[in-house]
Amino acid sequence: MFCDYAVEPWYYERGRNFYEDGQNYAMASLLAIAGPTLLGKTEFGALLAAFQHATKDKSVAALRELVAAARRTDWQKFPEALGPLARDAAPECLAAVAHPGVDTDAAMVVLQSLISRMEVMSDGPYRVEHDQSKNLETYHELLQRFIDHEDEIELRQTEIASFKFPLKLTEVRQVDSKASPAVQLADVMIGAALEATRVKTGQLSSGIDPDALMALYGENQFIHLTPDVDFDEQRRFRKGTQAAEVIDYFAANFGSWDRRRR
Repeated sequence: MFCDYAVEPWYYERGRNFYEDGQNYAMASLLAIAGPTLLGKTEFGALLAAFQHATKDKSVAALRELVAAARRTDWQKFPEALGPLARDAAPECLAAVAHPGVDTDAAMVVLQSLISRMEVMSDGPYRVEHDQSKNLETYHELLQRFIDHEDEIELRQTEIASFKFPLKLTEVRQVDSKASPAVQLADVMIGAALEATRVKTGQLSSGIDPDALMALYGENQFIHLTPDVDFDEQRRFRKGTQAAEVIDYFAANFGSWDRRRR
């Protein structure tokens, strides 16, 4: 999200497709893995905290502190990512961060990814039952607009994912998990997956063996946002992506989801 709002608008203003062949993913991966070493561990952490605060506060003071935090890093070692803020205090990036619809809630990104995978895995119309969730309530109207959208279009995202309308999804229903064995089972499986992920990333010293758990699933059953610095493989995997077109299409047709374009 930092790259989407604090970096990409600088490239967009200069007519460059930041999303081409997954360049955004490569930059975000490099920042996540090497950022603390390249930019300074304390300073990089402070930059991310300033970004999160700025997306919530939206004030001029918060935006100034975001620029100051970027300048306190060793940003010259990665000017492609930090230059827009640290060097230029780019108005287009600050405007994106200050946009009322921008925050660091990844719920919509996750939902969009989940829908794209379910569409591929489903042979026909299907309904989703979900545990009661404030996040889902927040996005319920928008999800219904997705379901009701009848234009025919398919936009490629990766080698295995695309977004295609109209959706096969016909309904998203919230249920009380106590009354739904299927949702209860899903909660248990999700809890196990989260614990295994925290073990694998070093956030937990012990717990479910991540390799044993992952062996229970097919490769196409995982959706993750894990950093990956195998740039050649990621370029191949994301070659021809229409991620920028997806953003523009959603902005034009689902205006309330336009969290970046001005």
